[in-house]
Amino acid sequence: MIFKFWANLPYKECVHPDDKEVIEKYKDIFELHVPPGHINGNLKTAPVIALFLNPGFENEDKQGFEDESCRTLLFEQIKGESDFPLWFKRWREWFLPRARLDGMTDEEVAKNVSIFNVCSYASKDAKQLKPSILNNLPSTQVAIDYLHQVLIPQAQRGERFIVVCRAAWAWKLDKSIECDTIKFVKNPRGGYFGPEIRAQIKEWLNSK
Repeated sequence: MIFKFWANLPYKECVHPDDKEVIEKYKDIFELHVPPGHINGNLKTAPVIALFLNPGFENEDKQGFEDESCRTLLFEQIKGESDFPLWFKRWREWFLPRARLDGMTDEEVAKNVSIFNVCSYASKDAKQLKPSILNNLPSTQVAIDYLHQVLIPQAQRGERFIVVCRAAWAWKLDKSIECDTIKFVKNPRGGYFGPEIRAQIKEWLNSK
């Protein structure tokens, strides 16, 4: 599914061939020199999956994205087999406050929480990502299918814990799906787990 899709990304290309036609129409919205960011963290095995819209981009990211060793490691993230990249300074600063889990070290959080973005392409202004764009992006549809066909059934069986942090509309989710292991954050603008969800995750992890 999603991993097979991204296996067809040409070496060091930042846009999937299936997405190029749509991306070309909206190229001013995206930072197309950035490695694709559907997945940050070990999506294949991380017990906790945090759903977001797309990677952000700030000017201070440029140095990291221009570093060849950094880019190589970021391309590896799309395989869903690496821990969250805490070595990327701004991403670390963004990730840890949102995904913090009580009693875990930073490295343990990076291993246990994977970020899954519905749109793979970074942008400076996420408000420009309208349904008309996402509904036509093949990679976005692959991500939605993976969530609904694989991750949600796993969570409903108690095998994973999904936190809907942002963009429920883009993921085609509503609160009717909430259960013990699928939760919506109270403040999607910030995307923080918050103390209540952190406590629920801790209780769930301890029960496994």
